[in-house]
Amino acid sequence: MRFIKILIIAILFVLALVLIIQNQAVFTQKFELKLDLIVYQIGPYITSNLVIVVAAFLIGVFFAIMWGAFSSVAARSRLREKDKRIKELEKQQRRETLIPSFNPNPSDTEKAEEEAKQEKTF
Repeated sequence: MRFIKILIIAILFVLALVLIIQNQAVFTQKFELKLDLIVYQIGPYITSNLVIVVAAFLIGVFFAIMWGAFSSVAARSRLREKDKRIKELEKQQRRETLIPSFNPNPSDTEKAEEEAKQEKTF
């Protein structure tokens, strides 16, 4: 399994290199980047596509890490709740096995209740 993972990563790395080498003109093209709001203006900055691609990738990595962290925290919280419930059930089971029941046969209880009802009706 580890060999397959390394092989897939190597193939993706080679494909990325081929993409970059074949499209160098696109990545080195310069353009003007600016944001013009009515009350606030940013730029103009001269930048290349490579900067935008790398920035977008890093922003995606950041959001993926944040999503993973929140997901991990939520999973830990659920795990703690389930562990607490398991401990409660184990404690309850220990109590039930330590305390003997007074009537081990429930059918005897049902018969006694029926007899009591019949006696009340007379």
